[in-house]
Amino acid sequence: MTVVADEKPNRKNKGERAGKANPMVTRLMTSLKEADLSDEQTAKVKSAAAAFEAKVKELKEKGLTTDVNKKQAEASKAAREAGLKGKEMAAKVNEALTEEEQALVAEMKAALAQMKKSVAAVLTEEQLAALPEGTRKQLATRGAGAAGEKGKAKGKGKGKKKDAE
Repeated sequence: MTVVADEKPNRKNKGERAGKANPMVTRLMTSLKEADLSDEQTAKVKSAAAAFEAKVKELKEKGLTTDVNKKQAEASKAAREAGLKGKEMAAKVNEALTEEEQALVAEMKAALAQMKKSVAAVLTEEQLAALPEGTRKQLATRGAGAAGEKGKAKGKGKGKKKDAE
């Protein structure tokens, strides 16, 4: 008996995703399909995504590996389970990472916020309203909100009551 089988690629193979888009970018682009973007808007969004992917590639070369991401995710999960939030949670996560890893993660977060800000700036109010709620919230709070255009304004939370008294 002769059996012939095609080789399936190993799903754990790290090189398998080489050349494919970043999952964060892919999710964002998929959710933007509902916004019915013009060709000009699509070009601007793709430009922002390409800049983000270039930054991610640069950070990976500097040492931002999946191991660093896993350490951060595990520390975040442990902090959440311990009931920590906000600054306490961030401090607990930072304890798990070296200073170099913290800097790389911070650069990654800044690049992601910049991409979201760029994408949010391209969309009209009607297009934002057409997006799924999760995407709309991300673009409003993390993207444009960081620049103070939409979403939460920084520095208006804790201590406001105390100042008013």
